[in-house]
Amino acid sequence: MLSAEEESQLAKWHAALLAQYDIDFRVRTVASADDLSQLTAEAFEELRVGSRSNTGRGLLLVIDSGGERVRLEVARQLEHVFVDSFVAYVEREQMAPFFASSRLGDGIVAATELIADRAERGIARAEFDERRTAASSVGGGAETGVTFAGGSERPTTEWATDTAAATDPAETISAYLSAMAAHNASAALDLYTPGSRVMLENQVVTRAQMDNVVRVYADCPFPEQAIDGAVAVVRYPPQARTCAPWLLQMDEEGRWRLDLVAMQRAFRFDTRNQWWIADRGALGPYDFAFEN
Repeated sequence: MLSAEEESQLAKWHAALLAQYDIDFRVRTVASADDLSQLTAEAFEELRVGSRSNTGRGLLLVIDSGGERVRLEVARQLEHVFVDSFVAYVEREQMAPFFASSRLGDGIVAATELIADRAERGIARAEFDERRTAASSVGGGAETGVTFAGGSERPTTEWATDTAAATDPAETISAYLSAMAAHNASAALDLYTPGSRVMLENQVVTRAQMDNVVRVYADCPFPEQAIDGAVAVVRYPPQARTCAPWLLQMDEEGRWRLDLVAMQRAFRFDTRNQWWIADRGALGPYDFAFEN
């Protein structure tokens, strides 16, 4: 079910999970399973999931292609961090939309990003037990039905928000975050540049992604604005590495819109969700704000 390229990408992510959070994450795909919970429990023991972790932190994702189900089994040592409700949320709101668009590898990576983010918060809150122990499973985790074709449905807004481009860059960003909080996944919002709308039309957008954007920026310090003619950069203090800058364009009427195309081309995020400039040339007219 996975290409060699997808397997390589997943291997890199899982190596990072092990190195940074001591989490041993495995993936198994099966053609069918009469009892997915039992099969996952047996596979957990067979594969010795968690044996690569000094503290017994293990995760096993089993994908049942025939039954169109997934189950993420959580080692006992992680159950208080990756509670069943969180696991079900990741499967339902992050994996499932990608799987429905026939993007299996991307769906697993997207789920892994949320797992890494939750682990990062767990470390910050001292939620992990650092004692050496052998991994074990007592059935923690969740099982969710998925489809592997047909395309995913875009989340629709749950309440109305103002999605008009504003005459101040910060107000446009605030309106965007409100739209994300309301799960408004429309690609046609006035908040976006025309190029951004085209890009979004061809992307999988999930509720989990939108929730994560809102959560990350809720913790960001107050930003500063740098404006050069018809382009603007809204950026945060350098130490706020999870708070990526915003790039905006002004139209002829003085309204600012988000240039998500330039943001996607110029910025990348590591496994700790910290941003960096991956392609300086892609910044184009926004480069003036990053000279230092």
